[in-house]
Amino acid sequence: MKVIFLDVDGVLNSDEYFDRIQNLDIEGIESEIDINKVKLLKKAVDATGAKVVLSSSWRYTKNALALKKLLADYGIRITDLTPVVENKRGLEIIKWLENNDNVEEFVILDDEVFDSYDSGLMEKLVKVSKEKETDIGEGLLLENVEEIIERLGRTKENKAKQEELEK
Repeated sequence: MKVIFLDVDGVLNSDEYFDRIQNLDIEGIESEIDINKVKLLKKAVDATGAKVVLSSSWRYTKNALALKKLLADYGIRITDLTPVVENKRGLEIIKWLENNDNVEEFVILDDEVFDSYDSGLMEKLVKVSKEKETDIGEGLLLENVEEIIERLGRTKENKAKQEELEK
């Protein structure tokens, strides 16, 4: 099984998104999540066949159900949540991996680097918002999606489609 550990803030939203919607009458989850970023995540999930595990602090907030529904509306299913371990994301991911031994490959999709990321986890990090000079940064970009696909590999079906397109 391939897994994408998903952070939300700084990944599925951006400073540009919040600036763009500031004067619009947008309510609910769409006021916090950029659908364009969701569509980019969907490309990565479809290309790799990866399962999405929510590692964000969103997993224990009131918005968790709304986020799951929104992602599901776009064909992305959150299959699991990392456990809470001292509020240290790296330890939470390690604990999840210890309890799920069928993981062949994984990436951590995040805009932050945590002290609890050991060298093994750092190798798996796909860091978005690399030049984070503002509050949230630019969020998930096509180049991040390409990196996820490169690291996790395409599904057999997706490889065949890609090869056909390249002919």
